[in-house]
Parts: sequence; C-alpha cells; structure tokens
Amino acid sequence: MKKIYTFAMAMFVTLTAGAQTLIYSNNFENGVGTSTIVGSGQIESDATSGFGQVFHNAVNGQALRSNYLLLPTDVLSNSQIATNKELTIAFWVNKGTATENFFTPVFSAYAAAPVSGENTWPVLVLQSRLLAQVNCAGWNDFVAADNVATVNVESTDWLDDAAWHYYTATFTETSVTIYIDGVVKNSWMVPGTDGHTVSGLFTNGSDLKYICLGGNQAWAWADVDPAYLFDDVAIYANALSVDQINTIITAKTGTAGIQSLSTDNGEITSQEFFSLNGAKAGTDYNKLKSGIYIKRAVYSNGVTRNTKTVKVEAQ
Repeated sequence: MKKIYTFAMAMFVTLTAGAQTLIYSNNFENGVGTSTIVGSGQIESDATSGFGQVFHNAVNGQALRSNYLLLPTDVLSNSQIATNKELTIAFWVNKGTATENFFTPVFSAYAAAPVSGENTWPVLVLQSRLLAQVNCAGWNDFVAADNVATVNVESTDWLDDAAWHYYTATFTETSVTIYIDGVVKNSWMVPGTDGHTVSGLFTNGSDLKYICLGGNQAWAWADVDPAYLFDDVAIYANALSVDQINTIITAKTGTAGIQSLSTDNGEITSQEFFSLNGAKAGTDYNKLKSGIYIKRAVYSNGVTRNTKTVKVEAQ
C-alpha cells in the first residue's frame, strides 16, 4: 500500500505563476559538478540552517584574478536565453573572509581567460557594490541617468553583517535590475541605443565562454577577487519577478515543521504546486513526483496561503 507523508510550513509569500527555465544550478552538496575551481577555492560546511555545503572562492586569501569558480562554457549561450531575450543570474553570498571588497567583482564573463593579467571585451561584470557593466555586441555602463531613481546605489554595506544574502540580477531588452534579498537596489532603463543596450547578451551570449563566480575583475582594474562564500548559484533564461525571488528566499531560509493547515479561512477553492525555483509543477497533488514543492492555496474567504510541502512516497 502506498503511503504519502506531507510536511508543511506556513510561508507568507505571494507566488507568481509561470514557468522558469533553469539553465544551470549548483547547491554544492555534491561538489562543484561541471564547474572548475580556479585558485584556492574549496567546498566548506556552513552551520547556517538550510545551507550545508557551500563554496569559498579564496581560502588562502585575496588576490588579483586568481580565485573563482569557472562555470561551464555554454551557460550563457543557451538558445532559450536568446529566444526569451531574458536572463537571471542569482546566488546566495556571504562576506566570508573578505576584506577590502568594495570594488571586487562578484560575477564576471568574458570570451577567454585573462591575457597578461588583463581582461578585455566582450564582458559582463557584476560588482559587489551593486553596479554592473556590459560590453557584448553593444555596451552599457549603467549610468545614474538611466537608473529609474536617477541615482545609482553604490554600496557593500549589505554584506557587512557577515550573514547570507540572496543576490539577483535580471536582464531584459528594456531593463536591468539588481536585487538583494528580494529588494530592488538598482534598476536601469535600457532603451537599446548605443551605450544603453544589453541585447548582445541575447544575440551574442555564445561569445561569453569564460564565466566566473566570485572574481576575475574586468579590464586592467587592479581589484582583487573577494573571499566570499556562495551557495545555490542559478542561471535562468527568464527575468525572475520579485514574487519568484521571494519564494526562492523563503523556501531556503524558512524552518520546516510538521503541521496541519488551519481551516480558519474556509475551504480551499483552488491550489497550485510550484518547484522551489518557481516553476509550476501542477494542480493535482496526487500526480506530483516525490520532491519539495510550494503549495499555493486560495481559500473561500479570498485568503491566499503558501506552504512548503515535501511529498515522499513509500510502498
């Protein structure tokens, strides 16, 4: 006889329906997988609930263009990124043992490894200070005048508490947004004109083959790689919404427990199930495969409630 066990956790997060196309991910529980460690990086155990094995990119100290995780060469050349004309780069990051990290890169991509200690274009670089730069079949320095707030937030204070934070950068043909913990820090308009475009990431993503998490500063800038901790790096062929980002955050940091759902809100009138990366999995619980899901239930009084559900089947 098949038995079904359900573990649930209340999650007060609005979940937006709609599938996300996950191109690459690694939670480091089984090492670096298809990626390659450059320099003194290593997998470490982190005691924070929900994290476990994480990647420390510079165990032996910070150095210039020396310590980072090299992702597979085809991560940014996926045809679905070109088709959707959208991209999300996301990961958990902790300051770790970093010092003097204001100008350090947190993610970068080039055509090849540094030559004579320098990088050139094409380039995509995301900075710890919440800024970005793109020069790939068109360029964008993300100037303050293009920011919807008419000013760029430039800070690494978000890392100074030495806690885990969820960094997300989303790209479309008309906008680029950087979030920390689901909160917009910088959002730029992208009209597509010379100096204000990122469309080359979609048309020429295959030019960016040397893809680095945690370092490899752009150009000849003399800024060392940080010494951060990373977890759950993910690349999507979609621009995640705030609701989708918050769902991922809550699924990672919430405390699970066995409980029965309250019926105070009346009867459930509809329900949907989503994977932890926000992709819709279905509406019929009995047809779901074993795994972890976010259940979005709408009650007869109009209340929407999200719970984390683990479905385990045993004979």
